[in-house]
Amino acid sequence: MVPWRLCMVAALCSSACCVAQPAQPIALTKWYPGHYLTLALTQKAERWAQIKDQPSFAGGQRIVTWRQLEPEAGRYDFTAIEADLAYLRAQRQRLVLEVWDNSFDGRLMPVPDYLLTPEYGGGIAREARGQEPPRVVRTKRWLPRVMDRYLLLLAALGQRFDADPDFAGFVHTETAMSGKGPGFEDFDAAAYDAQMRRLVVASRQAFPRTPVIEYGNWYPYRGSQGLTDLAKLAREQGVGWGGPDLLPGNTIWGYPILRANAGQMPLALSAQWASYDGKSTAQQLLDLAIGEMKLNFVFWGDFNRRGTGGLSFAQDVLPTVSASTATLVLARPANLDAVP
Repeated sequence: MVPWRLCMVAALCSSACCVAQPAQPIALTKWYPGHYLTLALTQKAERWAQIKDQPSFAGGQRIVTWRQLEPEAGRYDFTAIEADLAYLRAQRQRLVLEVWDNSFDGRLMPVPDYLLTPEYGGGIAREARGQEPPRVVRTKRWLPRVMDRYLLLLAALGQRFDADPDFAGFVHTETAMSGKGPGFEDFDAAAYDAQMRRLVVASRQAFPRTPVIEYGNWYPYRGSQGLTDLAKLAREQGVGWGGPDLLPGNTIWGYPILRANAGQMPLALSAQWASYDGKSTAQQLLDLAIGEMKLNFVFWGDFNRRGTGGLSFAQDVLPTVSASTATLVLARPANLDAVP
């Protein structure tokens, strides 16, 4: 594992000095592909009991916010992650962690209070999507001093969990960023790309023994080509690719990247609220994941939309996955054991 002080240096270096280096092979990266049940911020760990003794499910995924993990500047609280690991370990299953620095509910602040100050440019912007007031909260990732703080969090997470055999993966939330709305006055697409490239490099340094997956859907810098270039860097650095949502006919820019990289890097998609709308059956979603996209991981949200004609995880997804004889791709991808 990269020594702690080196992680700190990697986290604090600017986009100008943080240059990706050729990857070097190691043989220690954990690899636990499969289906995972995703629990949101407030859902209790006991909901994972429904996947106990289900061989198709490797474990659970937990979504947390940056704010939860760093309540004060430089003070980290990982007790909730520890509790989730203990719960799943008792079921002989594993945990994948996804950290949100964004929020799709304007009432949920995803970042610590100290970032909401002039020192960090106010820390956030509110994305205009035709809603008044704008509900989507985006962290100012394009500001190096904001990214500095996030990379320090990653280094601390890696120091604590990278060596844990039951910590099965780390997921970065989506790349989408419109650059429009209150707080985006200082937005610069090229600066955003530079900081996202820092994130890809530093995250693998923080987790050399744990698969890291970047969710890529849309991108403000050079459109789909900019996103493809970011994915190329991820592949070179031993990082995986994924995104929202698991949906037939999805037109996000991240889908062609997934199709082009089967077997080359860890691949994942999340089945979120939209996946459960009932326009596709659970079997069609599973067929998309296994047959077309050739994924290694699927993160299924614990939803029930049967009341409006949609799907339920417990009543539709779980029985379909459990009965299936087809499996996700279990082979180790080509870049998995490559880290800087």
